[in-house]
Amino acid sequence: MSADVLALLEASGLPTEDLRAGRPITFLAASLNGELLGCVGYESSRAVVLLRSLAIQPMSQGRGLGRQLVVALEQHAKTAGGRTVFLLTTTAAPFFEQLGYERIARDAAPGFIAASTQFSELCPGSAQLMMRRL
Repeated sequence: MSADVLALLEASGLPTEDLRAGRPITFLAASLNGELLGCVGYESSRAVVLLRSLAIQPMSQGRGLGRQLVVALEQHAKTAGGRTVFLLTTTAAPFFEQLGYERIARDAAPGFIAASTQFSELCPGSAQLMMRRL
């Protein structure tokens, strides 16, 4: 994982503790002239995907880059066998609803999601669980 991605995640207030432990997380990044503009990560158990760590540099926000990164993540995950994407958010539910994600009860989380560090330790209990079928 690049230092630029970690710095962007930290600056965006997103958890990075488990990333330093070498968890198997795939990151997609957008850059221009060698400068990181945004990134998104996911971990999966093949069919079940946990989208995490969508972050966009402030100067690049509002230009559709977040949407493009989520679409790229969904395509990447689907190619690898992903069927349903889940995410947790405290602030971005309206953004993800525009992309077709729906809010669901936390107790409806499949085992892989419920067992994830993000679900069980890093995100507060108030974080909204959302899902989208691919």
